[in-house]
Amino acid sequence: MPAIKTDQSTKLIIKVQTGVTESGKAKYSQRSFASINPATADDGLLTVGKSISELQKYPAGVIMRQDVCTLDEA
Repeated sequence: MPAIKTDQSTKLIIKVQTGVTESGKAKYSQRSFASINPATADDGLLTVGKSISELQKYPAGVIMRQDVCTLDEA
């Protein structure tokens, strides 16, 4: 039987560079924004992520989308 996927929730995550480790590598923290509509297009979410990152004290490293879905049998 094929599986049916149902979107449950989406989260926008922005990793920001907050400093440097003792070994000289970039140190990151995450900013998370929950309750995003799962139907939101990736391009739109990227635009929002970039806009939010411009308001942050620290520079953005990565903008991510995290989707949680349920799976059931058809």
